[in-house]
Amino acid sequence: MGNIFQRNSHTGPNFRIVVPNHTVPDDIPINKKNHPNYGYCTNNIKTTKYTILTFLPKNLFEQFHRFANLYFIFVVCLNWVPEVQAFGKEIAMVPVVFVLLVTAVKDAYEDFRRYRSDNKINNQTCRIFCRKEKRYIRTIFSKVYAGDFIHLSCNEEIPADILLLKTSDSMGMCHIETSNLDGENNLKQRQIISCLQDHQEDFEASKFTHKLQVELPNSEIYKFRGQIVQENDEKIALNYDNLLLRGCIIRNTDYVEGIVIYAGHETKAMLNNRGPRYKRSKLEHKLNRDVIWCVILLLFLCFFCAIGSGIWLSEYDLVGENTNLVPFISFGDLDQYSPLYQGFIVFWTYIIIFQAVIPLPLYVSVELVKLGQIYFINQDLELYHEESDRRIECRALNITEDLGQVQYIFSDKTGTLTENKMEFKSCSIGGVDYPHLPDESDSENSYLDSRNSMASMSRCSSMQENLNLEPALQREMSNMCLRSLDSVELVIPEHVKRVQEFFLLMTVCNTVVVTHHEHKDKMDASGFVEGEDKGRINPPVGFVHERYRRLSESPSSTPSSRFRVRSSTVSLNPSDNCETQSEGSISSSCLSDVSFNMRYEAESPDELALVKAASAYGCRLWQRSPEKVAVYLPAEGRVDFEVLKILQFDTIRKRMSVILKHPRSGEITLYTKGADSSILSILNRNCRFGENKLQKDKTVEHLTSYAMKGLRTLCMAKRVLSEKEYLHWVKGHREAEASIDDREKLIMESVCRIEYDLELLGATGIEDKLQEGVPEAIATLREAGINIWVLTGDKQETAIQIAYASHLIDEKQELIILNANNEEQAKSLIEHHIDQIAKDRSNATYALIIDGKTLAFALHQNLETQFLVLSQKCNSVMCCRATPIQKGNVVKMVRDHLKKLTLAIGDGANDVSMIQTADIGVGISGQEGMQAVMSSDFAIARFKFLVRLLLVHGHWSYDRLGKFAAYMFYKSLGSVFVIFWYQLFSGFSGSLQIDSIYLLLQHVLFTSLPPLINGVFDKDIDADILLAKPHLYKTGIRDEMYTQWTFLVSTLDGMYQSCIIYFIPHLAYSGHTAGIWEMGSTMCTCMILTQLLHMGLETTSWIWLQWVTLVLSFLFFWIFAIISNLFFFTWDHPSNPYWVMENTISQPIHSCTVILTCVLALLPRFSLRALQGTLFPSEILREKQLNKETTMENDPIGTVSGIVEEQQNGNITSQKQNGVDHVKIRHQNPSFERSVRT
Repeated sequence: MGNIFQRNSHTGPNFRIVVPNHTVPDDIPINKKNHPNYGYCTNNIKTTKYTILTFLPKNLFEQFHRFANLYFIFVVCLNWVPEVQAFGKEIAMVPVVFVLLVTAVKDAYEDFRRYRSDNKINNQTCRIFCRKEKRYIRTIFSKVYAGDFIHLSCNEEIPADILLLKTSDSMGMCHIETSNLDGENNLKQRQIISCLQDHQEDFEASKFTHKLQVELPNSEIYKFRGQIVQENDEKIALNYDNLLLRGCIIRNTDYVEGIVIYAGHETKAMLNNRGPRYKRSKLEHKLNRDVIWCVILLLFLCFFCAIGSGIWLSEYDLVGENTNLVPFISFGDLDQYSPLYQGFIVFWTYIIIFQAVIPLPLYVSVELVKLGQIYFINQDLELYHEESDRRIECRALNITEDLGQVQYIFSDKTGTLTENKMEFKSCSIGGVDYPHLPDESDSENSYLDSRNSMASMSRCSSMQENLNLEPALQREMSNMCLRSLDSVELVIPEHVKRVQEFFLLMTVCNTVVVTHHEHKDKMDASGFVEGEDKGRINPPVGFVHERYRRLSESPSSTPSSRFRVRSSTVSLNPSDNCETQSEGSISSSCLSDVSFNMRYEAESPDELALVKAASAYGCRLWQRSPEKVAVYLPAEGRVDFEVLKILQFDTIRKRMSVILKHPRSGEITLYTKGADSSILSILNRNCRFGENKLQKDKTVEHLTSYAMKGLRTLCMAKRVLSEKEYLHWVKGHREAEASIDDREKLIMESVCRIEYDLELLGATGIEDKLQEGVPEAIATLREAGINIWVLTGDKQETAIQIAYASHLIDEKQELIILNANNEEQAKSLIEHHIDQIAKDRSNATYALIIDGKTLAFALHQNLETQFLVLSQKCNSVMCCRATPIQKGNVVKMVRDHLKKLTLAIGDGANDVSMIQTADIGVGISGQEGMQAVMSSDFAIARFKFLVRLLLVHGHWSYDRLGKFAAYMFYKSLGSVFVIFWYQLFSGFSGSLQIDSIYLLLQHVLFTSLPPLINGVFDKDIDADILLAKPHLYKTGIRDEMYTQWTFLVSTLDGMYQSCIIYFIPHLAYSGHTAGIWEMGSTMCTCMILTQLLHMGLETTSWIWLQWVTLVLSFLFFWIFAIISNLFFFTWDHPSNPYWVMENTISQPIHSCTVILTCVLALLPRFSLRALQGTLFPSEILREKQLNKETTMENDPIGTVSGIVEEQQNGNITSQKQNGVDHVKIRHQNPSFERSVRT
């Protein structure tokens, strides 16, 4: 996440100085230029875009950036030119003002919500050090500045980025929860700077006078560089482990104190605040294309009418003698009789008249429809996961319809297809396999069944507490003590020592946090210290002053977190260690009172599984600090190992190491665990010969066996270091840590210098169970026509077995495995398999498996095309050992080269790249934190929810918006052509037969609500049918709901209806005494009623809201016309609509004309729909009819009576049966339903 944003370009130094504010004289306020910290951001957060004064100009400025708004503003301005005026000046502004007002209200409401959120955050309180009162006082967040000292208690939120200087822990440790920052609710360890560890009890904020040199604010939340500059110019390095980030929560620590170095918008949290995501949907691109066609049509109509006006005027040769000969036009100047001049003027008049060709409310209405769709997606209870109490979260607001057109899904494996809840299943130590077999009752689901075991065990819920212990390991672990862990001890068999060191490594080589008690701060909320502790926190001035005169640096080692993260907690019960102990071991009763309250909290689910497994064998992790780790050994009791150094895990090395010192012998040992590829490559030379080689080969064989069973594998190794070798290495390592430039590179080189020449101890196999419903979900998605690729960092063997268990690969498919060592070999393999498939006439199906190294070659520009050709010939594709960058590149390759709509789904930080690259990103809110969710467009709790999200909500959203867009174009074009036909009979003069107020309000009031309601509520087919018949989803993949011909059909339909709407009233009123306004009012009534009835024909599922809006829309127009014509006013001078509608509706010709016109206008569409439903039904119609017939056969007499009210999500129906209300809840599986009396 820290790499999402790049640093802002800047000139000048890369660092800045922060001075403690209590060292600055009181007469120099922080907002003055002579203050050392002047110019740094305050801690006041402001995410709003507007103020009361700037809202109107700024919001209008933003809205005028939209082309459509600029166009309509131009038309309004054009209408104020007297020569080209077509509508009343004032009334012409109504549609544009209405749209701008609706958008402004929406923006104002959203900004007001941000304002309230800002106030809530800014008014939170914390305790800062007050120089005058010489103690901490309570103040609000917004009054915190860089250079202030802050005191925080357990469970308090960190108000700014703080350099940690003191904690309640004697070792200078504290723990934070970063869920507010990156979504991870596990605990991270932080520590005070190394030079203060020996002065914890004596620390006082008022005596800390050193300057801080820190890097400029940036968004890299996992990196930090800085130095403490002492009075003698000696510098002490600061790193990421000393930094507490804004928004995190203090946990498992009584209190902490530190100095603010970044505040407000300069904090890393605020610099990473990206706001809502915006993407353009596939349908939106099509709408933009069709709007361009509308512009072309508008120009054509305007030029046609302008030319016609000039030609028509040129027919009057005697206008110079008698200007009254020219009808429709009153000229004030003879110069205006020029046909060329008249054509030019009329062109701009027609720009105003035909402005509705470009549908003004289209984009605003589409946004409102999508908001409604998102609301009901969020309310779908079928997408709610009860166990985690999570429902679907729609983070992108404008790509709902894309969910109905997905062609490729790219999925992570661990945590996405699997639970990411690890269970220890097997281990290999010294070449000996120790399988932890299930109980005899489960023997039919034997663990040794390589392919069926994953599918069977993924459905069970065995917990680690039920681990079946291996008797041989229990015997070898029973006498584990310090003596047996001494490498020079010759009495204990070598294999026993290896077993015990193996479990010791599992216990200590991790970042698991152990907690025992509740945490309470002695300082109250107002900054006063309770009782005697006041003197301890505020020691005598002189006593502390000397200790802080000069700081000395000491080695530091902090288990910071750079693992893919999961928060896991387990209470260790004494009964867990119920196995028989040998003489001298610590009995469970000795641990009962304390171990009952012990809790393990792990950053990685793998680590938790290993620690719990070691604990089950009696080797318990008891306590951890930067300097020591306490372990209970079965035959020794509590033992404290000195931690010399912890070398954290990273994705490049793919391993973690810890250097321990034996408490008795003083022997220094490096323990390392990691991926097999990263451990086996750095083993010592002894592994190449003799018994060591045999042990290594056996271990590799066991690793392959574990992977074939779908288990995650880790290797364990160690190395004994001489004191001289360690001291020499640690000196260079400290120099690397203190370096300002290229620190990461130097540290990496230093770590690799110590992690080599290792002795292999063994390996572990951990099961990651499949999520419930994954095989069924994958089968359904593939039946829907969606291609599924799995991109994982796991081994090929593990990924293949997961693929079999999840039904991504079946037994009938032939596997194509690509493993190449160079680009030429990769090219040769790809070409070979392409040729072999082309020659195959057996109609076999293929599955492609490619490893990370070969994938790197395949992604090269000269191999991309061939790789895509091969992948398209395969039904399944799995990319193993893929890095996060490779995942993103694979998605980009398919998206750009194949022009397919892609969806990426994952749960971890390593999936962020592909989630952001895909057209649609879906995050799984699982066990690895929330980085994927925060980078996604949609967030779900389980992979199986993807089926309903795509097949139901995606299909509905695409169908609704496709119909909505087509209707909006039809409605706009139809009304324009009604005006156009009149121009043929009015000398192309630009005059109107319909009152302009009706034309201007038609699309924003009279006919706007029904399509909005349909866009949110209409369903072409029920959810249970869509889930039971996945192939119906292919209609979206084939773009059948809004094709390139949709706009043409809408245009032709609008033209035909406009002909009927104009010419039938025209002929009906020919020779009639009624005037032009009566005929125009009849035309307007026909037009609005026809468009509303047209909406009814396009509606496939009716609810009461749709009926109500259709009826009320027409009644609103009718009543508005009657009332507005009751008064003597006009917008189109010199015409006067007074009492026109009343006279019109009182005549029988009006009613007859309206009925005849509407019937003839809608007859072709009605006939087409009828023929389509009977002779040429679509897949959707066929399935609906089949389902209806099946329902009638199952319930021929209609035993269930009453009214069924079907909710938007299609899941919940209420029925009245025998006078009793029932609620029926449809399950995702249509065969399962449950009914509850209410």
